[in-house]
Amino acid sequence: MWSRKIVPVALATLAASLTLALPAAARTCEQNFKAIGDPRNGQTFVTELTVPGLKPGSALGQLRKRALDAGNVFVSGDVITPEEGQMYLVQTNLKVPLVTVVTASHQGSVVIGTKLARGQTAPEDGVRTEMCNWLNGLKAGKEGEAIAEAVRVSSGFDKPTVATAVGMSSVLGKETKALQRRISTAPLKGLLSGGNADPDVDAMFQPLIAKYFGRRFIIDGQVYTALPNRMKNTFEVGYLVTKMKGIGGIGGRQANDFNNSNFTVHCALADDQAALAATLRGNDWVKLQGTVDSIDMGGIHLRDCRQVK
Repeated sequence: MWSRKIVPVALATLAASLTLALPAAARTCEQNFKAIGDPRNGQTFVTELTVPGLKPGSALGQLRKRALDAGNVFVSGDVITPEEGQMYLVQTNLKVPLVTVVTASHQGSVVIGTKLARGQTAPEDGVRTEMCNWLNGLKAGKEGEAIAEAVRVSSGFDKPTVATAVGMSSVLGKETKALQRRISTAPLKGLLSGGNADPDVDAMFQPLIAKYFGRRFIIDGQVYTALPNRMKNTFEVGYLVTKMKGIGGIGGRQANDFNNSNFTVHCALADDQAALAATLRGNDWVKLQGTVDSIDMGGIHLRDCRQVK
């Protein structure tokens, strides 16, 4: 990764805008490179390369190997949907981690981009060279797929973590509350240190997104809600994550009505789980394996969830 201290904008916003920023015509990575916005506001750097026959899993796997070989880079899991595949790279040896978004389409198009924070600058030529070195090394066909498969096995990134819904809620709830405290105290620390009193909330939150995005979990717990989401055409299972009351839990569990005041855990069932969906009711037990596709301060969401017996 390039060595400048580049701070990215909100990942979801950047990821959604990357493809829109690029021309439709297939050109070289260098020709597609764009530095968008006034440098005083923090520029977005983005480029794209189309490699005919390149599959999303192969593209992400090859870039995963490149990132891991570079060192000082944390690589998220990946999420591959019928539309695209996506993962995040986090350069960890900086005071403010650099987060890069990678998106790969089923048509062989791979987009990579990041954004600087307000007041930061980086040489366009250097960023262009580094990004294109990564993309120009991508290979379609069996050679690229072999590289991706090897790093999938060696890194073990897709091995699921076993957790209870209540335990997951507790651990991630503490993590997000600690992050909220750091964000709320950042203005005071900035004033005392003579730095910027206005915290870059996006930059502080994005490493948490990258940490969990694409991770696989096997979650066991009781159902709080089991309902179709007609807007997304999915069936959503919300786990019961209420806490035990009193010292040692001798006061019993919180009432179900308090569930959403805790850090929530939701799973969207895969399309082939319709029979399971038809059986689920409140307080039923269910063990599901899925892939994290979003997280915020209030909860985590997984997709393609299937029953594990």
